[in-house]
Amino acid sequence: MDGRNDAFVSESDVDSSKIDKKYSVCKKQIVASIDIGTAYSGYAYSFRNDWTKVITRLWHGGEYMTHKAPTTLLLEPNGEFAEFGFKAERKYAELAEDEKHQDHYFFRRFKLILKPKLTERVHRETVCIDETGKEFNALKLFTFCIHYLTTSLLEDIYKTIEQSVTMSDIEFVITVPAIWDDTARMFMIEASKATGIQKDQLKIVLESDAASVYCQYMYLEEDKAKTRRDFQDKLIPGFKYMVIDIGGGTTDISVHKKTIDGGLKQVIKPDGIEMGGINVDEAYWKFFCDLFGEDSMKRFKDECTEDYFDFDRKFEVQKRSGKLTTSDDLYIRIPLSLSEVLDDKKGIAEAISSSKYRDIISFDPKSFKLRLPFSEFENLFKDTSDQIKLYLDGLWKKTELADVDTVLLVGGFSECYIIKDMIRNEMKSRKKHLVLPEESSLAVLKGAVYMGHVSDAVSTRISSYSYGMQKRSTFVPEEQLDSKTMVDQKLFRGVFMKLINKGDEIKPEHKEKFYLDIVKTEKDFFECIIYLSHEKDPKYIDEEGVSKIGSLQIKLPNVQKGIVIKIEGEIILLDTEIKVVARELHDLNEFKATFDLLSPDCLYKNKRIKTPSKVLFGESSSQNGLDGQGVNLLAPKEGSFNDCTSPDHPTVAKKRQNPSQNEENESILLQRELIKIQREWLDVEKERLGIERERLHIDRRRLEMEEQARRVPTLYEAKKWPQ
Repeated sequence: MDGRNDAFVSESDVDSSKIDKKYSVCKKQIVASIDIGTAYSGYAYSFRNDWTKVITRLWHGGEYMTHKAPTTLLLEPNGEFAEFGFKAERKYAELAEDEKHQDHYFFRRFKLILKPKLTERVHRETVCIDETGKEFNALKLFTFCIHYLTTSLLEDIYKTIEQSVTMSDIEFVITVPAIWDDTARMFMIEASKATGIQKDQLKIVLESDAASVYCQYMYLEEDKAKTRRDFQDKLIPGFKYMVIDIGGGTTDISVHKKTIDGGLKQVIKPDGIEMGGINVDEAYWKFFCDLFGEDSMKRFKDECTEDYFDFDRKFEVQKRSGKLTTSDDLYIRIPLSLSEVLDDKKGIAEAISSSKYRDIISFDPKSFKLRLPFSEFENLFKDTSDQIKLYLDGLWKKTELADVDTVLLVGGFSECYIIKDMIRNEMKSRKKHLVLPEESSLAVLKGAVYMGHVSDAVSTRISSYSYGMQKRSTFVPEEQLDSKTMVDQKLFRGVFMKLINKGDEIKPEHKEKFYLDIVKTEKDFFECIIYLSHEKDPKYIDEEGVSKIGSLQIKLPNVQKGIVIKIEGEIILLDTEIKVVARELHDLNEFKATFDLLSPDCLYKNKRIKTPSKVLFGESSSQNGLDGQGVNLLAPKEGSFNDCTSPDHPTVAKKRQNPSQNEENESILLQRELIKIQREWLDVEKERLGIERERLHIDRRRLEMEEQARRVPTLYEAKKWPQ
């Protein structure tokens, strides 16, 4: 290892002749990436003068060594950091054995429980729920995680080069899933800043983008060398390919096109589903609950914590094991402690004989191993495999993917043979060329390092949302709803004026101009409100999926009422924030605002996120790919209600005579009417509060006058007026 500490391995076998040996554009000495995964987390780094050699750490957990540590965090009862990763699991098991763990906070795979209600935008007050049901601030939790990883990183760099480095010597690249919204970037930035990482040394990238960049600069290995050459030869301007990143909690999909300047351009909006390795873990846990009883398995988890963690790790190895065939059987060693838990009621053999698996599995009391036929083992993967396949089936229907014939498979769970075989068969049936990159489980981690060295690796993105503001529009009875607020019987408020469409191409620091004509009233300010929508063609600002993300107060000039004031402005989409600049053209004043999407006041309904759950060896987090409201999480969002081209949109449905559809439209209109009534009630309540504030002001003034009157004799007496 060239004298390096044995805790590290270097990517020394990158074939430099196979890649475009660019110079690093990073101004720091080192680029380091941090990948907080659902199941495992880690970091990697490389030096500016030899940036293609990425160094990763080996984490030790007893007999296990991995390139990433479990995403596990233990906090003291007072909320202070205690341990992370394997050490956190070991320490928590010791506390549990001594029954001293109840007051501690213990989080596993907390990335999936980032949004506790999952109907609101993540914000600074979002909480995570630990294994014992206690709440803790999510922002602090991620801050602890990032702080531990950065501290460990600095120590490891010192061991590697025997020279001290500081945080200011490093540019950090942190990854987020493609299915997270824009607030995830701000959330990660805020957590990173709390650890001492400055904004100018931080880059937030999508996991699927990082994996794609990794595949460009990594020496690829497949069954035939010719295939490797074929892929390298295809990396010319105009070439499109898909990246499927299957991790512990999510499956992220991105499609990129090689640009003439050597960068990448997003072809479709990166997206995915919440399906990954932990869904198989849930099926595994359910299998044993069915076999031995849910109460017994819960006792095993609570009372034999160390054995439970070891049981989990062994299955992780079996999930990623080599090729199995239908004639192979899987042997699972049963922990002795689980047997002791069962002995309170019945033994293992008796439990099996009374279960629905009695004719399928067997138990050897000498080796203490359970024999599971391959078909039953494969069933544990079936739901997850089917859901991923179903999502891909819907994705291939997009016209933008008609000329995509190459697919790269990466991610930790992609190393599982059953999943890999499913993807291979799926691509073969579609006559797509599947490429399996070397070290696919590290693709995101190492690709993020590359993105810190390569300028604008992904130069053109696809907007995930529509952005716009409110405007007044001419009323058209057959198109607009009667519940909209009317102005002079000709105009109505609440129309969504689009500035940026969902699906538009977005360049770095993308700017979009807008122009407004404001009629001067008695007000001295005009509030320019910016809205965000999940739909491509939103009509109104009060639709489902539309949320206010911020407002800009524009001071109006001192002119007569009725005068039209012209305003020009632009919305600027940056990597980590949204800015709005507006200029009032009468007095030439300029106003600016940066929107804070992490404010608890900036919330919106999110239909894409599942109901919260214990995600490891506990309660199931999804059923048939539906969220808590029955919304399909798997199919791409085409033909949604707010899309005016959808047959379910009111303006289209009115032309149809389907009774069930008419009932649905009537229900929607009733809901809109209810919203209108609620708004009117809020206006009345606002007016009542204004009157109440005025009354309190009068009472306060009265008390001040009474106090002043009470003090008058004392003042006279102090002056000693003559008798």
